[in-house]
Amino acid sequence: MVMVGQHARLSPEKVYLSDVEIHRQSPIASAEDLRARVLFHVLLSDTLLVGDSQSLNTPLFRALVSSHEAGGQAVRSDLAPLLGSGRIRVACRDGQRLTAVRDAQKLRKVEHVPSAAYAELMDRMTHAHAVTYRLDAVSAAFKSGVIRLLEELTRDAGGETRGTVEAALEFVRGQEPLYFKALRDWEESFRTNSSGSTEVVLAVAAVDRAAGESYRQALPHVLGAGTAAPRSAELPAAATRTVLERTTLPAGVLDGFLLGRLPVEVFLEATEQPSRGVLVRQLGLLRRGSRPDLSQLVEAMAEFSTWVQEAFVRTFRDTDERARAVLDGNHNLMRFGIFQDSLTGALGAGLDMPAAGGEEDYLELQVVDRSVPAADGAAGIGALDARQMRQRVITGAYVG
Repeated sequence: MVMVGQHARLSPEKVYLSDVEIHRQSPIASAEDLRARVLFHVLLSDTLLVGDSQSLNTPLFRALVSSHEAGGQAVRSDLAPLLGSGRIRVACRDGQRLTAVRDAQKLRKVEHVPSAAYAELMDRMTHAHAVTYRLDAVSAAFKSGVIRLLEELTRDAGGETRGTVEAALEFVRGQEPLYFKALRDWEESFRTNSSGSTEVVLAVAAVDRAAGESYRQALPHVLGAGTAAPRSAELPAAATRTVLERTTLPAGVLDGFLLGRLPVEVFLEATEQPSRGVLVRQLGLLRRGSRPDLSQLVEAMAEFSTWVQEAFVRTFRDTDERARAVLDGNHNLMRFGIFQDSLTGALGAGLDMPAAGGEEDYLELQVVDRSVPAADGAAGIGALDARQMRQRVITGAYVG
């Protein structure tokens, strides 16, 4: 049994989940697909954060909270225990209730605003554990981030691309505060009134991606939280060396299909496992740029992945024929490695399925300090496909 050492006893770390984000180019196949990602990161975080707008205006997330919101989707609408216990917390602007945020958004004609009943339900579930942020600080971070990313885009641009991005920069600099919806409205107007060339259309799309990336970064930046997101860039293999590796671990924790079907009660049980507590805290040390106890980290991962695999067998053996068939046919093993960035000396950790051959439902994960190059978003990021969305990264909190 893994024992908790002194390095593991840290203050809880908040990790912001950027997938609950309608403004990001992030294909989510279904509510069950999103549920797998949410619960995967619940397992590996002290506290998982979602923003107030994201919790209200993302229809697939709402389907995970309320069966009424799910409509005809075949998904477990069972996140209530995780929201009510504070395992998942909502970050609320200026201490407002979600009903007030929803009402203000409805007046501004924000897309996908939910019913008043849903906002009231979320308030009842989450208000006791809500995290407060200053809206003016997040708005300022969003605006400065958009400006930074658009300036990056202009460096090597010319012709209509440069003209489009510079026009966007002029609009953004003149907005106080800058709302995402206002920028989207500007994009639509600019497309309508422009030449309509392919170059302009692609440049406007690049502006939109930059805005989406800044929107994703602004809230965790202000809250000093880590970020769980799709891995938008590969860490160069030549810039890392493997410090420690285990290649024969049970693989269930990376199986998106099984995670999407596992009852929330099992996840609650999983969060109470001692090995999971050690794992989360040692990964937290790594994300914060401190050196974890590598032997404890590897031992905890081995013990926890075994517990999850046994939980799958125990849960699905007699109740879910389809899940049992997937479980019985899955003989792949998971690799857990510790690597070191040669440029910064920072340690990182990775989970993957080397023998999976790109199979559809398997997740991958890298956990890195934000000082590692390519760990954070950049202006040139393109739209992500479904495979890239399963390649996950958890980065440490912003500094400075």
